[in-house]
Amino acid sequence: MAGLPMASTGPDRDGLELDVLKVALGPVLPGWPTGLVLRADLQGDVLTSAELAWLDADALRTGQAPQDSQCAALDRLAHFLDVAGWPTAARDARRARDGLVGGVDREAAQRLAQAVARRVRRSRTLSWTAGGIGQVASQHRAGEGVVDRVRRWCDIASGQPVEEPPATSLDEVAALVEGAEIGSARLIVASLDITPVPAASTPEHVHA
Repeated sequence: MAGLPMASTGPDRDGLELDVLKVALGPVLPGWPTGLVLRADLQGDVLTSAELAWLDADALRTGQAPQDSQCAALDRLAHFLDVAGWPTAARDARRARDGLVGGVDREAAQRLAQAVARRVRRSRTLSWTAGGIGQVASQHRAGEGVVDRVRRWCDIASGQPVEEPPATSLDEVAALVEGAEIGSARLIVASLDITPVPAASTPEHVHA
């Protein structure tokens, strides 16, 4: 109807039959990595059979301007805060990033960056909203979830030197969103530094 796919049915984890609808997130979505597409089945209110891929990754990769780690962290933090519904903190993160890039008053920009990072790190609401979701099961980052990754962004955004974590494949990202609600899946993806990778390159990866 009206060009929308009809829902079929399938068994859920409790053995009940639920409607299954094919859904896609991206390639353009607020706070979403441009060019990334997540395709999945929506069964009840959770995503299953999730797959991720890049569209025109070569063009996206070529068009990206390099950023230093602090500005990149502020940019990623702003995207995450947009998805999390915290527009004032997202605005301040972008202001701090622009101030550091412009260099007009770097001291003021640095103070703002530290203030934003401190506010986000201490947020009980964020911990309650995103706590326990998107946990990585690899041996290098076992138990690390969305809140842990966002706090890492906060450390980098405030100017602290932080070691880069091991790369994560798009298949692993798909596993992170498997069984998540759409809102949680968006938070999981927003907590990852996802870089476009040409389709011919293997393995595809992101930095968590």
